[in-house]
Amino acid sequence: MAKHIYLNFWARVPNRLLAHRLAVTVLTFVSPLVVSSISYKTLAQTPNGQKVDQLIQSFSNEDLLEQLNTATTLGNLNNREFSSETLEKLKLALVNPDWRVRSGAALVLSQKGGVIVKDALPTLVKNLKDENWFVRSSAARAIGNIVAEDIGDPNGANTVIESAKFSSYLVDALQDADFSVRFSAATALVKLNTKSSFIVSRLISNLSNTDDPQTRLTNAENLNTISSEVAPILPNIGKALQHGEPSVRGLALETIGSIGTDTSAVMPYLSQGLQDRDSTVRSKAARAILKIVTNLQEKARANFVTTSDFNAIDDLQNIQVILQNPSNHFYNNEKESVSLAINALQAARRNR
Repeated sequence: MAKHIYLNFWARVPNRLLAHRLAVTVLTFVSPLVVSSISYKTLAQTPNGQKVDQLIQSFSNEDLLEQLNTATTLGNLNNREFSSETLEKLKLALVNPDWRVRSGAALVLSQKGGVIVKDALPTLVKNLKDENWFVRSSAARAIGNIVAEDIGDPNGANTVIESAKFSSYLVDALQDADFSVRFSAATALVKLNTKSSFIVSRLISNLSNTDDPQTRLTNAENLNTISSEVAPILPNIGKALQHGEPSVRGLALETIGSIGTDTSAVMPYLSQGLQDRDSTVRSKAARAILKIVTNLQEKARANFVTTSDFNAIDDLQNIQVILQNPSNHFYNNEKESVSLAINALQAARRNR
């Protein structure tokens, strides 16, 4: 369908602040390129505990570039140097009275990412409500990097569940008054959605790509776990479909589509998105549906169709009617894929 670019995601930014906020936001994403090698070499000779204390104290520096250098230096510590004591110091820094220290600690955690700093996530969620926009923006970025780069779960199910849990907070952050917070939250959501979508598709694909009963059982259990854990989170994300910004509604639909293994639970939201007043939102809903029905066809081939899948047939038939309406201008592959999924589900139901 026809696609239009809307810039109203940034509409609430005062012109006098736009250049400054853009510069600060961009700098936080390129900070690894500006690390001061001299300061790092000097600190390398300092005992680790003292080094961390010195770096955290230096976050109160007025110079933004120096703050980012410090954050990158701490974030680049290898896992041997980055001890549990270091993480505890950073968690304390997240609640420091000085906003520069709070934002600096969040930037370090964003730079480090992954399971090693996962314990900081609850505090970072609280930082999303911080009074300072830079702290909120840094926290959103950190949450995305920590969850998306967590490689501690070999099967990926827990990663999808964590992504769903924290996506709910990030969707709320999309509605922040400050554009740089919205930008960081949107970037984090895209990262989490991409990771979740890949894991879900892989788990479903593995159902039909193996003859090993134990592997099939493990994948099936992981998918069932994702469905049961994610379904209660969907209503919180679904609230964003009432937001006035098309970009917020669109990202909420993408998020629901990436974590939606419980088909009957997600289809009402996606059906609502197909009827949105904005064409870009309708397009995102259609792409999310395409992703899900492609997975449904794979599940039917693997003979792993769940009760939730069968219960979604009526919603899919309603979606089919919307897609086939010529005035809506949806793509043929979206229409055909939904039809194929309905046929596959109906055939599976007959053969039960």
